[in-house]
Amino acid sequence: MGAARHFFRRSEVSDAQVAADIKDDIKASHKAQRDLAAAGQHGPAEGMRKATDEYLDEYNDLKSGRWFPKHAR
Repeated sequence: MGAARHFFRRSEVSDAQVAADIKDDIKASHKAQRDLAAAGQHGPAEGMRKATDEYLDEYNDLKSGRWFPKHAR
């Protein structure tokens, strides 16, 4: 689902679906960060670190009941 989760209405997706999607994004961006850093690409790795932090914030918002899709209001 990825960023597509932000285009669905809140009633169209369950919290479990959103949580699974966010967790997948966290894993993928963290892996990309490690791979980029190992390849000496520290600038792009920093970008992936920031993306990971954003996904973690999004996950915490979901757990706290504050999450909502960015584009489907």
